[in-house]
Amino acid sequence: MVSGRRERVVISCVTFETVKIAEPIKFYDATKVHLIHYTRDPESLNGKIYTEFHDRVCEMINENATTPIAILSHNENVNDFTAMLRMVLQIMEEENEKEEPADIFINISAGTSEYAAAAAIASMMVPGTIPFSVRTDEYQVNNVRDVFYDENGPVGLTRSVRDPQRLPKYSMPIPDRNLVLGLRILNEMNKNKRPSKGPMMIGALKEHSLWRRESEEYALKNEHDAQIKTARSDSVYYYRDYISRWLSEGWVYKDNFKKKYFLTDKGEIVLGTFYCRTK
Repeated sequence: MVSGRRERVVISCVTFETVKIAEPIKFYDATKVHLIHYTRDPESLNGKIYTEFHDRVCEMINENATTPIAILSHNENVNDFTAMLRMVLQIMEEENEKEEPADIFINISAGTSEYAAAAAIASMMVPGTIPFSVRTDEYQVNNVRDVFYDENGPVGLTRSVRDPQRLPKYSMPIPDRNLVLGLRILNEMNKNKRPSKGPMMIGALKEHSLWRRESEEYALKNEHDAQIKTARSDSVYYYRDYISRWLSEGWVYKDNFKKKYFLTDKGEIVLGTFYCRTK
């Protein structure tokens, strides 16, 4: 049952900043926080430093909180734009699927440039999300040793910040869900060396509830003729609703020798970025 109370979710990326992440969470009185960070080798020197900053951010969030805040950490390569776009979209998708409504704020001020670009684009694709940035009010730069640390531990380049400022919102359509999931079926059939021509694809799309049309019923005297006509109409719809749109998006190309459709590099990127939770 929906309670009517909106959750306030903040998405941020942690690298070498603390205040730029923790203060906006306090400002928005967040009830849930998603922290994206990356530690490839926790035992290495770099891994330990990244972990220190992540742990310090968590400490500051809890120190500032007036009520308990759920903190969810996601370890993903923050230098990979596609991985960041996939991760941010996945978090948004999970939050928007919940029965309780939520306000989703996205911090694009901290983290890598790849994360910032991905977060900005994701906010344009998903309605209702609120991107924001925070400007540095005071830098943590006294000497080389104090660039990232003070007596309490990791700080980052920023010692204090101003209040968050919402960014202008532009609309950017997210790829159609059925088109992407249908493309994934085509790709899996090709990889498994299964037939992926029209009739097999149509059957698979129907099996996964991705078929866009109701199959037309034909009142013909010969049941076999009716089945043939239905199959032909489905083939027309499959080409119109899927193949032609995949081609126009540049996601597939036709191998005239094999008379089959295969994914382009762009199609591979689409599959690696959107609706990955439905694999």
